[in-house]
Amino acid sequence: YQGGGQEEFLATKKKVRVLVDAAQSVGVLPLDLIESGVDFYAFTGHKWWCGPEGLGGLYVSAAALTDLHPVFIGWRGIVTDANAKVLGWKAGSQRYEIATSAYPLYAGLRSAIALQHEWGTIAERYAEICRLSKYLWERLSELPDVECLRTSAPEAGLVSFRLMNGMPHKELVGLLEKQGIMVRTILNPDCVRACVHYFTTEAEIDRLTEGVLGQVS
Repeated sequence: YQGGGQEEFLATKKKVRVLVDAAQSVGVLPLDLIESGVDFYAFTGHKWWCGPEGLGGLYVSAAALTDLHPVFIGWRGIVTDANAKVLGWKAGSQRYEIATSAYPLYAGLRSAIALQHEWGTIAERYAEICRLSKYLWERLSELPDVECLRTSAPEAGLVSFRLMNGMPHKELVGLLEKQGIMVRTILNPDCVRACVHYFTTEAEIDRLTEGVLGQVS
């Protein structure tokens, strides 16, 4: 959550299931879920995909799916005969569908993802995110009384830093917000986190670093 990055999981050798919280990676990192070996990959659509809030997804590997059983039962997840007698579960992930779905959100997320693909491939977008996050990390590292949490440029679009002059981070966030610059605080470790996307401009990054400089100089 502080600076992004990729981890190698060896849990398959220990025969445990691996769940990945992909809120800060889906839409950023090039991804091959089957190759990764993860069992569960949960994500939200409103962060790096820039889709509508309230919609996400869960990938379940074929191996892990055999161990799961629905907790909630709905008409969309069961098979019935002509007399509405329940015959069993539907195949695959359909058994987890309950009832009404938020179809407008589905349409919104599909449109958002399609818009991302217009810019370039996931590899191209990821490379641009890394280039911009490195630029931001370098600019922040040059500022007095500012310390980046990572000692090298992040591998994703999250750049976290702390002030060393005693100014509360929440106060800095509020002052930057008044300038139209949106960052956020993180409680543990105590820091400020900025995010860049592939469509962020260097001029916007310069505005952020100049805004921070105005509070520490």
